[in-house]
Amino acid sequence: MKISVRKIALGVLLVGAFVLAACGSKGGAASGGLTVGSDGENLAFAPITLTAKAGEKVSLTFKNNSTALSHNFVLVNGGEDVAAAVDEAAGAAGEAAGYLPADKANIIASSALLAPGASATIEFTAPAAGTYTYVCTYPAHLGGGMVGTLTVN
Repeated sequence: MKISVRKIALGVLLVGAFVLAACGSKGGAASGGLTVGSDGENLAFAPITLTAKAGEKVSLTFKNNSTALSHNFVLVNGGEDVAAAVDEAAGAAGEAAGYLPADKANIIASSALLAPGASATIEFTAPAAGTYTYVCTYPAHLGGGMVGTLTVN
């Protein structure tokens, strides 16, 4: 049975394409760059889980996919208890502060409050291995379910 050089080359190219596609971005997995957005008009993030490597420089793009609601992205230095405290302080800070507290000790990274359709890119160094919570601190959005987790390995 004869197999032409052309068929072999095509086979090698197809296998190479599949290998490269498999190495591409996995929804939320970091190799320095992450993308997350609001889930349309729902009080939710998409995706709700992200991953990064401890100590890596992360560039995160947050897109407000809502057509009516303002949102921000706030990564806190802890879990849901820390997120609740940051959210409460953000509410007290008010709209003039972009619903971000003056004391940023428990915030690893945050975006500005974004108008519908807007996006922002923030950079930070991934903290130590563990699970960290991210939230939207616009009033009632955390309570409505706008929360996710960043797992750092």
